[in-house]
Amino acid sequence: MSTPSDGAQPHRFRLLLDANVIIAVEPYAGDIEAGMSAAARLLRLATEQGHVLCVARATRDDLLETRDPKKRNQRLAELEKFHLLEAVPVPASLEATFGAPKLGTNDERDMRLLAALEAGAATHLVTDDNRLQRRAAKCGLGDRVLPLDDAVELLAAFAPGEATPPPQVRRVKTYTLNTDDSIFEGLRADYSDFDCWLKKVRREHEQRTSYVIQGESFNYAALALLKPENPCEYDLTQPVVKISTFKVAAGYSGLKYGELLLKSVLLDVTESKVASLYVEVLPTHPDVVGFLEDFGFEELGIQTSKGEHVLVKTLVPDPTLELSDLDYHIRYGPPALRMAQDVYVLPIEPRWHDQLFPEQVGRIDSTQLSLFPDAEPATHPWGNALRKAYICNSRTKSLAPGDVLLFYRSRDRQSISAVGIVEEALRSRAGEEIVQFVGRRTVYTPTEIDTIARGVGGALAIRFRQDRFIDPPMTLDELTANRVLKSWPQSITRISAEGVSWIRDRLKGG
Repeated sequence: MSTPSDGAQPHRFRLLLDANVIIAVEPYAGDIEAGMSAAARLLRLATEQGHVLCVARATRDDLLETRDPKKRNQRLAELEKFHLLEAVPVPASLEATFGAPKLGTNDERDMRLLAALEAGAATHLVTDDNRLQRRAAKCGLGDRVLPLDDAVELLAAFAPGEATPPPQVRRVKTYTLNTDDSIFEGLRADYSDFDCWLKKVRREHEQRTSYVIQGESFNYAALALLKPENPCEYDLTQPVVKISTFKVAAGYSGLKYGELLLKSVLLDVTESKVASLYVEVLPTHPDVVGFLEDFGFEELGIQTSKGEHVLVKTLVPDPTLELSDLDYHIRYGPPALRMAQDVYVLPIEPRWHDQLFPEQVGRIDSTQLSLFPDAEPATHPWGNALRKAYICNSRTKSLAPGDVLLFYRSRDRQSISAVGIVEEALRSRAGEEIVQFVGRRTVYTPTEIDTIARGVGGALAIRFRQDRFIDPPMTLDELTANRVLKSWPQSITRISAEGVSWIRDRLKGG
């Protein structure tokens, strides 16, 4: 990775705020709205850093639907705090994707917001509306739509003093769980018999697995409970494991703790040779459904007696199924590599390697995801995530979705231990375009990205998914002896067919 120089001016964002964000930031008659703390922090950071907070005329029309006239007038008056965008024509491409909506409906207002975003009137849309987020993803704008907590974390990249402390993923006995922890409050609201079930879970500690991420004041920031099921009420390939609980606590959104927790769950079931992993999710949590589908879970097509969706992840590849290399990884991993496409070595300096792959800080053996070092550097959302981004000034033009990435840690270890797979690559001289492309998945701040983009040839940004860690790492001596490299890599290097054959054997086909 290239080292950014100092002195670049911070990039200025234009954040388009949805109605739910506007409502969150201003209490009405003393009522505290959900998300108020995050919305207030977003306004503070935007003001301090000079970003522009925008609203669309569609949002004004949305607030006009408020029935209480006093509340409606207050909401409309609050819009004066923000920059009002000019109306943007809805392109035919959006109507082709979603159909022509009826005027004055929520669907029509959503399309107008997406039209403003697609036209470049704003760099990002900030909303906690799950349906609007899914629509944005469907028309290729998903990476420019941020939940409120993610938008806060994006701006927090300019404020080093707000870095998140290192999380700890721990495997604990279920009988040690603190049943008074606030993370269980939402579960009690969803399930009337939750406390009885939790007592059963604690008693069955020998059959169940529990992973927790410890938050501030020793509370639970995230929690996962696993249970082997034999027999299983669904027709799934054995062995089967059910994710009984998978939850990130309120106040920890935007830190990629869900992806961090999923790393441990997938490592657990992979090492245990599990064939099927499933979870039941209430329809009131569409964000959880979307999150799991992004990592290869698929709806079984049935619902439980409580109306829950049943999502299944198959972990044993079907040789008759035709999939791209990327789809193969998403469906069956991580880890899962078919390796039918190209393989590249990417050099990365130790300080960036530590941030991008914090599991390996201070150790060569990276198989124990349940332990994280307490020393600096602290882990950040991009380190917690399974989906990450790499930025450099390499001139390579051949990267394609599904290509395999081997991250060569330069200087101190001179070895490869982290493996990823390409989602998409983008070359650009515009820092704003790169920032929108990588989101909160890179070690670089927007200011540093601007500097890299001004380099010769512009910046190459690669969105990728973390696949696995290699233990022991592939050393430079091994890599040169087996014709993977001729010498230490100075830039992104494509591996020859002979070298790929050795890599494939070393990874045992994924």
